[in-house]
Amino acid sequence: MPMDDKLNRYLNDHLAGSAGAVDLIESIAKCCEEGEDMSFYKELGHKVEQDRKILHELILATGKKSSGVLEAAGKMTAKAGRLKLKWEGLEPGELGLFEALEMLVLGIQGKRILWVVLRELQPWTPEWEDIDFAALEAEAIAQRDAVEERRVSAAMDALLSAERRAKKLAERETQVLPRL
Repeated sequence: MPMDDKLNRYLNDHLAGSAGAVDLIESIAKCCEEGEDMSFYKELGHKVEQDRKILHELILATGKKSSGVLEAAGKMTAKAGRLKLKWEGLEPGELGLFEALEMLVLGIQGKRILWVVLRELQPWTPEWEDIDFAALEAEAIAQRDAVEERRVSAAMDALLSAERRAKKLAERETQVLPRL
């Protein structure tokens, strides 16, 4: 397989994964109440769609085309994985939401390292000379960190019993602050 074919396959693999990410983000957003969380996930979905457009343009710029088969496979894989998450529950406090956010963090980190490697390939790919891969990486880091914050919060809600959390809060409230 010639190098450009391998590059095309690599880009198409990420395009397929991003299709699954969009579906997952939409599922999480549907389980949110109106407000900050729903807005966050809708905006994140929009940003991932923008990244998908960039990936598609990168593929076209190298004279290749995107793979509908791989994209469909990415969506199917995401839907299959989401069955377990839905069974676990995507609502706040449920294990499925925590696991879904963990999947998103991993996927966004994968996107970040995609942009890193494409920045390294850029000098040999003049078709991409106008792409700011460093800015794309910075945006991926910001997205990953924002989802990670929600993932850690979801872990507290999903993995610790209400009794354990209440006990710790009570302990904190009874601690005496040192006098200055």
